[in-house]
Amino acid sequence: MVQTLIRATGSNRSAEARGGKVRGGMFITLLFAVIALFLLIALLVGTSAYRAVNDVRSSSDNTRLGLSLIANSIRATDETDAVGVADGPEGRALVLTEHLENGDYETRLYAYEGAIVEEYTRAGAAFTPEKAREIVASNTFDFTYADGLLTVHTEQGSTSVALRSVRGGA
Repeated sequence: MVQTLIRATGSNRSAEARGGKVRGGMFITLLFAVIALFLLIALLVGTSAYRAVNDVRSSSDNTRLGLSLIANSIRATDETDAVGVADGPEGRALVLTEHLENGDYETRLYAYEGAIVEEYTRAGAAFTPEKAREIVASNTFDFTYADGLLTVHTEQGSTSVALRSVRGGA
């Protein structure tokens, strides 16, 4: 009877040990699944946040690039009587004239169909906006000239260029 009692107690202990191992294995599996789910959610949130920040940065870069192109075009042709105004297809156009050996050429900056465009052509030629290159998206294009400072205004902001030439011309 003593041996039967020992066997019965031993078998109960091994059954309890097996049940404990199964519960422990299930707990570890469940814990791993929760951690994996948490990491997956963190990855998705991080990717979404990165995408939003990158979109804002890209938009800001494009805006700065457009305004910089306008300012650099003005600086490149900054000579006496090189900066002027003309009537463009949708309002005033900023005309930058280059005097070259083979004739005069104009870089024209103006608003056309929701964008600021740049057109390079012979001086005095008619405006051909379908051949112009889009610089930046904007329905607003205006400029002012005062005391040697030419300021161009668009929907994205403004850029100012201090004209180095004696008589600016704008």
